[in-house]
This record gives sequence, C-alpha cells and structure tokens, in this order.
Amino acid sequence: MSEFGELLRHARSYKGVSLREAERATKINRHHLAALEREEFEELPPLIYARGIVRNYAQYLGLDPVAVLALFEEVHGQRSGGFRVVPAVKPLNIPSHWAPNFAIIAFMVIMSAVIFAWLYSAYFAPEDAPPTEPAGIVGLASPTASPEATPTGTEGGSITIASPTTEPTPTPVPTEPAVVETPTEEPTPTPEPTPVPTTHTFAVTATSSVWVQVTVDGQVVFSDVLPGGATRVFEGEQMYVTAGNAPFIHVAVDGVDQGLLGETWDASRTYP
Repeated sequence: MSEFGELLRHARSYKGVSLREAERATKINRHHLAALEREEFEELPPLIYARGIVRNYAQYLGLDPVAVLALFEEVHGQRSGGFRVVPAVKPLNIPSHWAPNFAIIAFMVIMSAVIFAWLYSAYFAPEDAPPTEPAGIVGLASPTASPEATPTGTEGGSITIASPTTEPTPTPVPTEPAVVETPTEEPTPTPEPTPVPTTHTFAVTATSSVWVQVTVDGQVVFSDVLPGGATRVFEGEQMYVTAGNAPFIHVAVDGVDQGLLGETWDASRTYP
C-alpha cells in the first residue's frame, strides 16, 4: 500500500471513527471508503465521481482536499488536466507607459484655433454699417445766372435787371440702422444617470453535511463543510457555488427558491 491509502487510514484512526461512522457522517458508501484506503480503485465509481468522494472524505478527515486529490490522481495514474482550486484574486492596476504624440497634439491645437476663429467671425463679430451720404443744406440756393444784369430795352427808356434763377435743394435720403445678429445659445446637454449596481441576498442551505465553496463578486467567502440543516447568507451582485454533493444543496436568491444546485456529485452554478 502506498502513501495515499496509509494517509487516509491513519487520519481516520487519529479521528477515532470507524468506516460505518464515516459513512454516516459523509453520506459515502463505506465500501468506497474502504476501497480508497486499500487503493482498490477498480471498485470506485467513474473517475469524475471518485474525485468528489476523495475530496469530501479528505475534508471530513481534516486533510487538505487539494493535496489529497493530487496524491489520488498520482496514484490512480490518470491526471485531470491540472485541476487546482485557487482563490480568486483582484487584477493589479499596472499603469501603462504611454508617450504622447506631439505632432498630433499640435495639429489638434491648430484645428481648434481655426474652428474657434470661424465660429467667432460667424456668430460674434458685428456687421459693418453701410456708409451714409451727407444730407444737403436746406435754404441755400446756388445761383446759375451771371451776376451781371442783362439790360433790356423798354418803352420810356428805362432798364430792367433780370433776377438770377435757383435750383431746388435735393431731399436727404434716410439711412437704415445696421442690424447686429445676436448669437443663439446652444442647449446644455442633460447628464445621463449613473447606473446603480444591484445587490442580491443569497441563501445556501445544506440538507446534509457536504463540502461547499461560495464565491461572491470574485471573492471566496466560504469554503468548508456545511452541516445538515445549516444555512449561510451572503450579499453581492453575483454568486458562484460549487459542492462535492450538489443534491444536498438548496439555493435561494432574494427569498426566491432556486431549487437544488445540481443532480451530480460535482456541480456548480452562477446566481442570478
């Protein structure tokens, strides 16, 4: 017998329980538990269910499920493609090294100045008033005849002097006042409301003792054996649940029962 079977058997002996007591606590057939300790893997169900049995039994014995599962796969001779349970971590905000393009910046500044000058000349600059002609002086007559009198012969030998003729004074033409266009103000855009994140209340209930891992908004908030009849409540925008024995897990979101987590040993689901 290799290290895997000895590890399980010694851990059970240290816990002071028999195979029947372990079967009652884990809901796993004691023949499967004995087959694991004797490393008789041909008596176990298919590999996908056997992994769940190993993980739940290791959790019950107080061992690291990931390390025991890796040792089981090494002894069994079939790898699961590098399966590991790792905690979720937040991405690091690494500043990017960006160098500005000064040619593009200068082009944008020039274009902004040209557009501003065009808008100012089109909407804000007043129009030039047309020149007006000076009004003529009323009451002054311009003489057209010669100042010298033209003698005209009349009877009796008297002389008559002709009076000079005057031209009519031109009437001044009224000028229209210059019209200055008033720029129209553009309406101020209404800011769009910022979306408010939705928070849900999640309730996870176990009908029997089973190992459960709960991840809320990318953070692992629970990873342990949940006793039968116990309920854990979490709050967040999204919850991801995985369990070794999904038919023993009930989930409710905002007070609405979502039913069982699944029908197989290893099942996972995201809520809502």
